[in-house]
Amino acid sequence: MPTSEEVEALVIESVQLLAEDFDLTALQQPRAESALYGNQGVLDSMALVNLIADVEDAVSEKFGVAIALADEKAMSARNSPFLTVKTLAQAVLERIEA
Repeated sequence: MPTSEEVEALVIESVQLLAEDFDLTALQQPRAESALYGNQGVLDSMALVNLIADVEDAVSEKFGVAIALADEKAMSARNSPFLTVKTLAQAVLERIEA
């Protein structure tokens, strides 16, 4: 079972790679508080879809667990799991533990 720090590091690495691919200067050096999507976020819907796929793939490769981040739970959540690096890492950890 991965730790929350390991999952957060994986999400940060995925965000950095996405920032390079999409030339997103605001996310070149992401932190736990970095806004991803929503009112304060810098990702558009296409970049978010790419990030979700990248994180799902990274989780599968690193931890050997298949997860789905864009599921009914995420879409119906009162607070989106895609707001910040930290909320995304928490959503990943919840799905790994499920």
